[in-house]
Amino acid sequence: MSIPYLVRKKVFFQGGIWKTLWYAVQSKLQEKGGKNEKDLARIIGERTSFHHGEVLGVLSELPQVIEELLERGNSVTISGLGTFHAAVSSEGAEKPEDVTPGKVFVSRVYFTCDRRMSERIKETQFVRIPLSYYLPKELVSEKVWQAEQQDQPSWEEQEE
Repeated sequence: MSIPYLVRKKVFFQGGIWKTLWYAVQSKLQEKGGKNEKDLARIIGERTSFHHGEVLGVLSELPQVIEELLERGNSVTISGLGTFHAAVSSEGAEKPEDVTPGKVFVSRVYFTCDRRMSERIKETQFVRIPLSYYLPKELVSEKVWQAEQQDQPSWEEQEE
């Protein structure tokens, strides 16, 4: 499986001169929000003996359970997926006794991906969406333009 990407121009000022460079960016040609819990439930249901409705029920409860555990000061690890954390902080105080519960807050909630999952995702292959699909013809060389018109891109086959 490959991740389709677009090429975008970025112009910036560096060392007293304007530079133009081209970068790969994730394709925005997917449904808004990507995949959701209903999609996950369907896929998991197809791969296991659980009915997709049962899986959806579990997935629907998961955020509330994680929230409750984080509120109790726990981190939450889902093996193979990663760990949810809540970071606690406060404003600085002159004396330790001035750091009272009313001045403490959750500064952020964050997720740390499982190391093995992260390594596997980093090995993902990529496929460029043909430049002729989204760039004006004058920005693409004639040779590349003609080649892309003849070859049907494999990235379209991956859309699901």
